[in-house]
Amino acid sequence: MKHSAIYFILLLLCFSCKKDDDSVDGCVSKLLPNYSFDTGNTINLNLPQYSGLQFAGNTLFLPSYGVKGIYLYNTGSSIVAFEASDPAHEPNNCSLMVLNGIELTCSCENYKYQLLTGQQTSGGTGNCLRAYRADRNGTIVRVYN
Repeated sequence: MKHSAIYFILLLLCFSCKKDDDSVDGCVSKLLPNYSFDTGNTINLNLPQYSGLQFAGNTLFLPSYGVKGIYLYNTGSSIVAFEASDPAHEPNNCSLMVLNGIELTCSCENYKYQLLTGQQTSGGTGNCLRAYRADRNGTIVRVYN
């Protein structure tokens, strides 16, 4: 009887958990396509076009990667990378977000997202910015998904 109860509980646990690739920390982003990319060693902080990322609080926009481009932000302790297309919309002519301080704003619906964490600050759609992996090794920043 004791073993049956244990097996039953384990069975319930296995079937009650589900994987949802479109949701991370409660944020939903089902409308953006998933383009694979890797910047490799092209982002070298010694080069003038990338040198601003050496300093905390600076942002860089790279239009050639992701869906509509990517925003890189130096938090002071790391560099974070987020998709430039609003996750609350399918990519269209107004879904490219623009930077205002440390917030990204979409002109479609005026949704706003914090560049430090990717959390939505205005709009209430339950979406967060799509985050990409960003690794810094010396002066090279590699961004990929």
